Amino acid sequence: MAYGYVRVSGADTQPPVVAELTAIFEALPDEELLKTLDEHRRFGRPGYRAKVLWRCYLVRYVLGLPSVSALIRALQDNPYIARACGVHSPAQLPSQSTFSRFMTKLSKRPYSVLVKDVMREMTREFYRTLPDFGKSVAIDSTDVRAWSNKAKKPATDSDASWAVKSSVGNLRKFWLGYKVHLLVDTHYELPISMTVTSANVHDAHGATRVLSQARFIYSKFHPRYIMADAGYSTKKLRKHITRQYRAEPIIKAHKTHRDALALETPEWRLKYYH
Repeated sequence: MAYGYVRVSGADTQPPVVAELTAIFEALPDEELLKTLDEHRRFGRPGYRAKVLWRCYLVRYVLGLPSVSALIRALQDNPYIARACGVHSPAQLPSQSTFSRFMTKLSKRPYSVLVKDVMREMTREFYRTLPDFGKSVAIDSTDVRAWSNKAKKPATDSDASWAVKSSVGNLRKFWLGYKVHLLVDTHYELPISMTVTSANVHDAHGATRVLSQARFIYSKFHPRYIMADAGYSTKKLRKHITRQYRAEPIIKAHKTHRDALALETPEWRLKYYH
């Protein structure tokens, strides 16, 4: 769920989002991550505690803020959110470069592994506490552009790749970057698993990865329905879902596949594909 950040001036009422953020901070099993981050701090000035930077990092994604600059403005404009993160005065607010270094640090081992462990443990807790969690799931991907020069030698981002998609009027649009593939529970709208690939990886391949991760996280992962849009419309993926997970694939048929699907699937399943 995303919120727009609000400006607070002279108000004494704590915004409801602060209570939600506090609940998220308290529920996350992040002790091992924070301990490792604090143990690996550089020598020299004390700097900022990992707990403060980690909570600010979470705020950016919970509030749906598009950039580090927007995060800093939100912390400046709403002192309640800042205090929830452990920032009690404007002088204590980390700079943009501090946040950028911290986020880069989280993307590298061993921290990236520990961040995934936090997510996996939260997912297991969802299975333990939420009725029918994981019974109806959906897969989707989103494009993440890489702001780098692929033509530069050596390339500034060697992992990014070119991809193409059709836009309005069947025009082909090229872009450089990555894809984030996400598997979520459709009832609770909570994430189950996630993976990042280069932009040229087909959505169907990303789907098999997040499904495999879901079973790794929770061995009893047996959804009734697995939903996806036409970008996942392949016969191979449908068979994989049916055979490996014994679930009903509810995947909108791509316009080039509809005739073939009509011939090979029972009539009662066609309603899911059209």
